[in-house]
Amino acid sequence: MVDDKSKDKAKAKRTHKASYATDKKKGGYLIRVVGPYAERFAGRDVPVNTKAGSEHVEKLERLIWNGPDKESGENVALYKFVAKPREEAAQVEF
Repeated sequence: MVDDKSKDKAKAKRTHKASYATDKKKGGYLIRVVGPYAERFAGRDVPVNTKAGSEHVEKLERLIWNGPDKESGENVALYKFVAKPREEAAQVEF
């Protein structure tokens, strides 16, 4: 069983960081990965940080764009991700 301390250590060791980003062209969301090899994660499950500080695992489907960030100069990649089905309990009956 993995405890919270080992999860925090794994988080601190990561060289890449993933977060949600809005898709300004088509609407919806993309995954934004920042790090030295950000363009190499297509087809993999990665932990994605939310603004609230929680972490979700998402499967990156396809690389949309990669290049340097205009402000920081860091290597950035944008990915489409596999949408998870909504839970039945969360859906409201008509």
